[in-house]
Amino acid sequence: MAVHVVGSINVDIIASVERLPSPGETILALRTERLPGGKGGNQAVAAARMGAATHMVGAVGDDEAGAWMRGQLAASGVEVGGVVAVPGAQTGTAFIAVDAHGENQIIVAPGANADLPAVEPLASGVLLAQLEVPVATLAPLFAGSHARRILNAAPPVLAATALLDHVDILIVNQHELAIFAGVAQVPAGLDAVVGHALRLVRPGQLLIVTLGAGGVVAVWPDRHLHIPAMPVTPVDTIGAGDCFCGALAALLDEGMAIEPALHRANAAAALCTLGHGAAPAMPDRADVEASLAPGFAGAAT
Repeated sequence: MAVHVVGSINVDIIASVERLPSPGETILALRTERLPGGKGGNQAVAAARMGAATHMVGAVGDDEAGAWMRGQLAASGVEVGGVVAVPGAQTGTAFIAVDAHGENQIIVAPGANADLPAVEPLASGVLLAQLEVPVATLAPLFAGSHARRILNAAPPVLAATALLDHVDILIVNQHELAIFAGVAQVPAGLDAVVGHALRLVRPGQLLIVTLGAGGVVAVWPDRHLHIPAMPVTPVDTIGAGDCFCGALAALLDEGMAIEPALHRANAAAALCTLGHGAAPAMPDRADVEASLAPGFAGAAT
């Protein structure tokens, strides 16, 4: 078995700022970093660090950044044979501002991610994808695969509703939930989240809503389960949702039942906020298991 991540690969350019700028405002960064990222790349690193055999399928440019990203993913234990270099394209880039409280703003230039070619359907394992690559590429992959199919519907591309009948586990945050459920207001409070989720979840499907500091809620057509967040003092929240998705895919691939897998993926996402950046902050399995032990107190490292 293995986790096959089909998704975006980006270089993250991160500016640390005292506060996020208002529209039209210029502020000075405290420091800048170049780090590996992209929702697909982040989730692949998270799955690999949780112990899964992880295969990345994605596209980079035929540029220095693309070669650098392949090397970064491989160094994190991700198999990169499925990463193609698109001639003449630039590798995707994310421009990220992170404030003193760990909140962020992100602008993504897709680059080669928009040119991801067709992917052969999977016969087994876990398929994990996101929406920073074309829905047209994902549609036949999800429809034809016999793997356990997980879609992190982010960013919320409405064309992705065509995929939902072919998804076993759908993962969204509160904002994405509102968009796909067709409601104007972002749900506030657990009851509202569950109510909107029940409008969207299909028979035989699990819908997971990540709530940030509120934890996660798993919704089936006939029941739900809320898991509170593990209390930590975050450094930055970049990649926490990706960490949850990748960790969950890895745990389900090894055969873990959904409830303990949710607890561990939730803990992994919390630990991710204790480091800088996305992929570099993904925790390993030993740290996640240790965080579930009695007496653990989250603190910045």
